[in-house]
Amino acid sequence: MSDAATASRNPIRRLYEWVLGWADTPYGVLAMVLVSFGDSSCFPLPPDPLLMALVLGNRKKAWKFAAYCTVASVAGAAVGYVIGHNFWQAAESVFIPTLFKCHHFLEVGNRYADNAFLAVFTAAFTPIPFKVFTVSAGVYSDLVSFGTLIGASVVGRGARFFLVAGLLFFFGPPMRRFIEKHLEWLTLAFTALLVGGIVIIKSAGPHLSRDGLCPDGKVVSTTHCACVLPIENEINKPQLRAPGANAAVPPGTTVPGTPTAPTAP
Repeated sequence: MSDAATASRNPIRRLYEWVLGWADTPYGVLAMVLVSFGDSSCFPLPPDPLLMALVLGNRKKAWKFAAYCTVASVAGAAVGYVIGHNFWQAAESVFIPTLFKCHHFLEVGNRYADNAFLAVFTAAFTPIPFKVFTVSAGVYSDLVSFGTLIGASVVGRGARFFLVAGLLFFFGPPMRRFIEKHLEWLTLAFTALLVGGIVIIKSAGPHLSRDGLCPDGKVVSTTHCACVLPIENEINKPQLRAPGANAAVPPGTTVPGTPTAPTAP
């Protein structure tokens, strides 16, 4: 059987050729922008393959494609933040466990409690699922300001997409030949990085146990992705989500079961 026939039956190569074909259509840039926007808020696929396809198809526009990808991704991050900050009560069942796990969500809160800018930048630059961080940033808005999210997203996403575009701009033909020759191995390597990113979310830092993700005296609710008092967990009454094991409950928040100071007669 010829190499061409083998390639035609390989699903990874068929997908690669289909994605690369977008560079020759009027909708390639639009598709890349939409995927990049969705990847930061609600879509499960990264925009890198489309960015690579467009740059390989037209290297003169490499920097423009990278800029489009960065702007769309940062805009998606802003939308993710708004979802988490304003609509999480209604959207939680859509995101958990469809797009990410409760355990990962609470672990991200711990990363924000440690260093919010570094947490967002790391997720933006690496294959770690970025939407987990953008949406949770809105939920943990007392730990992550909107400005911090946007600043870290611009730096991280910009560095990532311009690096990809730059490599293809300067080493286009050799890079394309290398990708086509080792496509299957590169796909496996990228998948391994993606899985590794998820593992990092789960295991990074000192908080490894499920209930250790919550502040002292609280546990993860069995029916709601929230840190609750044990008595509330038993009666399935969710409480306001605490923002990570290293952070205090926001000022002005009344925690059920907390004794109040007696009032003067």
